[in-house]
Amino acid sequence: MNLNISGANPPDSGKRGLRRGNCRCRGFSLVEMLVVMTIIMLLLAASGALFRSPGSRAGEPAARMARCFDLARAQAVANNRSVAIRFDKQEPGSRELMMRFVENRPGKNKATTKEFRRPERFEDIVIAKDVVIAPRRGQAAVPATATQSIHPLAPGESLVINSDGQVLIGTGESGFPVAADQLVPLIHLGVQPTRGGKVVAAEKDVAIVQVQCATGSSRVIQP
Repeated sequence: MNLNISGANPPDSGKRGLRRGNCRCRGFSLVEMLVVMTIIMLLLAASGALFRSPGSRAGEPAARMARCFDLARAQAVANNRSVAIRFDKQEPGSRELMMRFVENRPGKNKATTKEFRRPERFEDIVIAKDVVIAPRRGQAAVPATATQSIHPLAPGESLVINSDGQVLIGTGESGFPVAADQLVPLIHLGVQPTRGGKVVAAEKDVAIVQVQCATGSSRVIQP
């Protein structure tokens, strides 16, 4: 018989006490960690949207315009028809801008103009009148109107894409726009945010959809 004369606890008595107690110490599972990380990412995304500067609101609409432009160009090349992109003028007090897509369908007697997809709607967005190219390091901002190689889309003008995928300037608000005979190297669509229908952003906050007319390719220059 082994008697504990000193009154000390057996070596493994503490471990037995922990096992018998209600405390169960364990780490986080992988699922729990993923859930916590997902919640943190959602909170960060929401805070970024809340504290984003007003000028940065032009970036997402500009990217959407570029995607719509690429789809319209694909429609023109696939169907071997000219298509046009027109921007409806905003009525006084209106906060919505519509990007319309029409194609010129030849017929026996005369060609017909028909919209081949639903208009793309933009709220609190206008096409900027004076486009400014974002400067690089060591360079000053240059207005697009100061060079002949870049054409900012003026009010009443449209983009006409022919069956070869080339982009020309079109004029005319009714029917199919009449395209110019000569290509310009670049066209700039200045996307500018508004508040209540009024422009509040500075020129440097304008996002630009840049179109290479000869190839029909487009890219977005963020503010």
